[in-house]
Amino acid sequence: MRKFAGYPIVINYNLHTQLRSRPKELALHQAAKYEAERQLTIKTNTSSDGAIENNLWKKEIDQYEGTVHQMLQKVEANPVGRTVLGLINKQATVWIIPKSDADLKQCNCAQTNPLKFDIPKDGSYARGFGSGDTVIQFRPELEDDTLLHELVHAYRYSYNKYRPIVMDVWDGDTGDIQNSEEFFAHQMETIYLSQANRPLELDYKWARVSDKATIYDFLVKNTKMLQALKGFLRHEYMAMIAAHTFSAVYNPFRDFKSLEAANLMNRSANELPELSPLAGS
Repeated sequence: MRKFAGYPIVINYNLHTQLRSRPKELALHQAAKYEAERQLTIKTNTSSDGAIENNLWKKEIDQYEGTVHQMLQKVEANPVGRTVLGLINKQATVWIIPKSDADLKQCNCAQTNPLKFDIPKDGSYARGFGSGDTVIQFRPELEDDTLLHELVHAYRYSYNKYRPIVMDVWDGDTGDIQNSEEFFAHQMETIYLSQANRPLELDYKWARVSDKATIYDFLVKNTKMLQALKGFLRHEYMAMIAAHTFSAVYNPFRDFKSLEAANLMNRSANELPELSPLAGS
């Protein structure tokens, strides 16, 4: 295990511990022993492969934890990343662990969930609700901006503010749905990329490379997204800081008023309502 600087973040290579524990977790779930399953999952995610006999996986541990540590340093060097890291609740712990090949096949992505997740009442495997400590499943090939995105989720969980609201979205040709938490994390990720003068992507759903003008036009045409921006600006401290602090070319929190005005052009309304509730305030 490796703690990152003075932040409540622990990098923990536990891939082989996960693989050994998975059959037991599945058996407990199938037997409807959900609390025992949760406790085993907590133990697995907070245990290191370094505890396995003869430290068999030392090379893998050093490589993974060293690489992720370097990525976190890159995140910290960016003003947006430094802000996100600094806002995570110091009373919580963020565990960053590797994602197995099997999990990666199910979703070629990073994922953040509460460590002590709420047990679903329907007996499903869903682990997305809860608060406090979190677990980020992350592979270094997913890059530092993806890690920043997941740290935004971890921040929201750390203060029990994770409240996903489903929104209808449209890219001009195709309709889809997206939740407000992914939207917020994507906006912070895009500001982070813009701050570093790196290529931007249109949206969490449609990840094609786009410039600021194209993305702003996309936001203007998606009223629910603008309502989400407004809700976060009113209730989310991180969004308020973003609006007044970062010099990035792309910053829809700073530029919200002009985006709202463009959306309301030729309409009778003076302002948009916020998408609510967003922050549990």
